[in-house]
Amino acid sequence: MRTGLPPGWTEVSLGALLREPLTAGRSGQAVPGGVPVLRLPALRSATADLTESREGPCASAAEAEAAGHLIRPGDILMSRNDGLGARIGRAALVRETTGPTTYPATMVRVRVDERLIDPEYLVLAWESRAVRRQIESSVRHGAGLGHIAARDLERVRLPLPPRSEQERIKISLAFWLARVDEEEAAVRDTLRRVQDLRTLVIDQGVLGRTTTGPHADPEPSAATHRAPLPAVPVGWRWVALGELAEVVRGPVAKSRRADDPHEVEVGSLRPAELRGERWAHEQMPTVRLDARRAEATRLSPGDVLYVLSGQPDSLGLARVWEQDSSSHRTYVPNHHVARVRMTGDALHPRLLALYANGPGRSWLRDAARRTAGLTSLGLDQLRQAPVPVPPLAEQGTLLAYLEAWNSGLTSVTASAEEALAMADRLRDGCREQALAGRLPHGTAPSSENDVRLKGAVTVPPMTPTRRPVNRPSQVERRAERLWSSFPPLSEDGLTALEYGEQVTYLLFLKTAQELRHRPLNRVDVLGRDAWDELALHEGTELVQYYGALLAELGERGGVVGRIFHKAQNRLRRPLPLQNLIQQVEEGLSWWDERPEWRAPVFDAFLARCAQDHRTAAAQYFTHRELIDAIVACCRPTVEDTIVDPAAGTGGFLVRSFEHIARHLPPGVPPAQREQLSHGAIRGTELVEATARLATMNLFLHGVERLDDNPAAIEVRDALTVSPRRQATLVLADPPLGQRRWVPPSTGAPDLHGAEELALARPDFWAATSHQQLNFIQHVYTLLEIAGRAAVVVPDGVLFMKGAGERVRRQLLKQCDVHTLLRLPIGFSGGSLGVKLNVLFFEKAAARPDGSPATRHLWVYDARAGHTAVADSPEDSGLDAFVAAYRPGYPPDSRVASWVFKPYSVDALLARPDVNLDLGADLGEEEPGDTPEPHLIAQQISGRLEDARRRFARLAEELTPPRDARTFRSG
Repeated sequence: MRTGLPPGWTEVSLGALLREPLTAGRSGQAVPGGVPVLRLPALRSATADLTESREGPCASAAEAEAAGHLIRPGDILMSRNDGLGARIGRAALVRETTGPTTYPATMVRVRVDERLIDPEYLVLAWESRAVRRQIESSVRHGAGLGHIAARDLERVRLPLPPRSEQERIKISLAFWLARVDEEEAAVRDTLRRVQDLRTLVIDQGVLGRTTTGPHADPEPSAATHRAPLPAVPVGWRWVALGELAEVVRGPVAKSRRADDPHEVEVGSLRPAELRGERWAHEQMPTVRLDARRAEATRLSPGDVLYVLSGQPDSLGLARVWEQDSSSHRTYVPNHHVARVRMTGDALHPRLLALYANGPGRSWLRDAARRTAGLTSLGLDQLRQAPVPVPPLAEQGTLLAYLEAWNSGLTSVTASAEEALAMADRLRDGCREQALAGRLPHGTAPSSENDVRLKGAVTVPPMTPTRRPVNRPSQVERRAERLWSSFPPLSEDGLTALEYGEQVTYLLFLKTAQELRHRPLNRVDVLGRDAWDELALHEGTELVQYYGALLAELGERGGVVGRIFHKAQNRLRRPLPLQNLIQQVEEGLSWWDERPEWRAPVFDAFLARCAQDHRTAAAQYFTHRELIDAIVACCRPTVEDTIVDPAAGTGGFLVRSFEHIARHLPPGVPPAQREQLSHGAIRGTELVEATARLATMNLFLHGVERLDDNPAAIEVRDALTVSPRRQATLVLADPPLGQRRWVPPSTGAPDLHGAEELALARPDFWAATSHQQLNFIQHVYTLLEIAGRAAVVVPDGVLFMKGAGERVRRQLLKQCDVHTLLRLPIGFSGGSLGVKLNVLFFEKAAARPDGSPATRHLWVYDARAGHTAVADSPEDSGLDAFVAAYRPGYPPDSRVASWVFKPYSVDALLARPDVNLDLGADLGEEEPGDTPEPHLIAQQISGRLEDARRRFARLAEELTPPRDARTFRSG
């Protein structure tokens, strides 16, 4: 047995986990219309691809069922042979079937006892190095193929944790592998943009667009042109390639005797050799040619080689030949490659190759012949190809400029390609750590019922009625003291959210005690000295008294009832409870001593909870910088009714209240000011635990009052019923994922087995289970006419088909959707790498002519230049967005820039599926615009830096603490 397994784990053979013996499939002659049988490529990934099938030997499903060869969801298929796209022993899970399907004799079907092992966990464990070594040692080879017997597969041993641990491992590993996929996609996107920039620079350079001065129309030439040629600078000219160079095709190698004295052995250059940065002389094949033919077509340094036939993406590819100085071999092009040798010095060969690989390829592709998916080009067509020729005096400078760009971009791509080369190693490392019980937790709930620590922020801007905090580090220190008791408690299974609840209970009791005993304006919140009563108890008696106190306070109404509703003591041992009470007692006088600190310290404490990567709480955190930017753009006033239907911890509501207080005009009646705490600011939250944190947050910020009025936060599913009251301003960051039906709970709900639920409301435009689409429709119903909204949505909302198209179309018609902010990666909490956006819109009255309410949608692309939340708020780019947004001014007064661009509503509605996945970067330039290469280079620089930061952050999060004990049972 393997040593070093975590407690409770064991190592077992596959055979010990089976519900029934391994069963080989059936192969044979296909029957017309027979039941589909899978092919080996169906096992390329961890999920079986049922589209990789063909007609099988079973004529009917009944015959296949009788033979025991049908597959069903939950089955695992393993390959027994080498095959295209599948290694020996590769396992794949059948997740769902669309009809009767069988498997061939080259596979075995595995059905496990799911009381012992999760099929998904088995597939993950099957890819581990230890399992692969066992499989490879059992492979038998014959006739050039490998094979493994079913009995050998049954002997393979794998680590088996408790069933509950398997679920955790499966979810956590899926989380981290998705993170790696996202980071890899970011690097690949960077490489694509680098290639786009390379093409742009070369295209502009070889056509003279980097030079100043007038351009002239092309002069007539003997060449036959299929389309008008672009204008080139004065002094440049268009010339047919045949007028500049000798063009010959490579010879056809004929099979002759090796001892023929008239033949010589030469290296043959194929089209594949023209790809890449260096010539691979040692890998080129050799052929025997007639000596005279070899000499007539031999290559010399400076020759330009063109691909004449092959796949369409290779046609016209060109490269300058470089001879290996250490080799004396003769090289010739093969019959699919042309040699172009300049007959004078009119054009530098490297400039010709740059043009041929850029704008020149489109001309050659248009001239090519196409047959059976292949393309070919004749020598006469190649000779007629038009080529721009700059003055000889300019060619050296132009070539140096282009090659400097090319060299710089090549060095940029090298580091990115090195990172990509290591991505698979990173995936393997995550898998091995998970199967050893050492991978950090990374669970990521995806339902609206998931707990969201949203709105948690650091030190907020103060209102004029508060004394400024001169030492913000004191706030952070006091918040850190509140947090310091959590790490030891996390070993007892306490989550950051549950710990935040316990701190909230004790803070409120401490605040009530201070209000009751202050010298002036005493307020008896609870009608008892609950805090002082805690000091009268110790040990088990303290735990019992504290639990009874929470239950009694939970029966009350108003703010007290909202904070303590269904409250439970999660600190079951006396010592941690006593320590936490002491921390709160010594941490801060919460009401009168430093009133300007109470809200910032709690904000900072919530933010600290959200940073706990072990519970992935950061992904439920709406960044303070984003909240502040949205509030600054929407400019809430004392006359507004403000609602957040997915309130989280109340960040939007708190910031709106503070914005109103800072900008309160003189002469506002007291009754109107009082409305801010009596219904003008309210929210809805599904999860009890998050709602109590939000209520405490609003109370400490002065939004909530200790009276008999209902609490500002209502606990319920905001989407199930139409709103009873409407609002003038709605701000929301809805939860990600699909809608699932799970009863509300006090903590994170268990979604295992929950089913997606399409929500259909008579006031909605479309029925869908997609959470963000439902929330957008709900926000629309919440708004009064002329009411305004800002909603955070992921990228998918902008381009989803079906219900997504209907919602976007109606939103553009019924509302003035005037602004789309495209956020850098990282604003989703830094865990999932989800790309988010903010939609700003106003609800409009129906127009008599039926025209859309939207006129122009302004897109601000904060992803241009850098694509992650920067290390400091000043680097996030949101200050620049607020300035460009021009709060208080109509959108028509805005100024377009390379990151801020308007789109007309007619153009938006005409786009396929009303796709709003738009940008303001240079990839979205209108026809006729000339992108600036240095601006694109700035964007690429930001994306590469973002990829570096994200991999660095990923490495930090994957580094376990020295004494970490992950995947604990219970």
